Amino acid sequence: MAQARSTIEARIHFEFDKSDIRTDDKAVLDAKLPILRANPNMRIRIEGNCDDRGSEEYNLALGQRRAAAAKRYLTDFGIDAGRIDIISYGHERPVCSQDSEDCYSQNRRDDFVIIAGGDNIVSMR
Repeated sequence: MAQARSTIEARIHFEFDKSDIRTDDKAVLDAKLPILRANPNMRIRIEGNCDDRGSEEYNLALGQRRAAAAKRYLTDFGIDAGRIDIISYGHERPVCSQDSEDCYSQNRRDDFVIIAGGDNIVSMR
């Protein structure tokens, strides 16, 4: 169950000023699919985040596009859109605060939060 939870909560990251799902992150999203299918009562929230370059308004919109891209990916593979909420935090929730590309790249991410159905997760592979 802990492995299934960590798979669902695994982050994906984005290139600068982009909301496209990176090829390496498709595998992260693909790993979520069987768990979501096996747990039809599970609901998640995808939280879009940005680095702190750009205006607050721009970053809120970019974070929203990033969260929507991950939601679209999951729904394209059969997950009910009603089970997935999205929100953008723009650059308000950094995981790193140094002015470096390594730090910026950590902040350009989608976080995944289980908001319902997280007890007794069934793991299917």
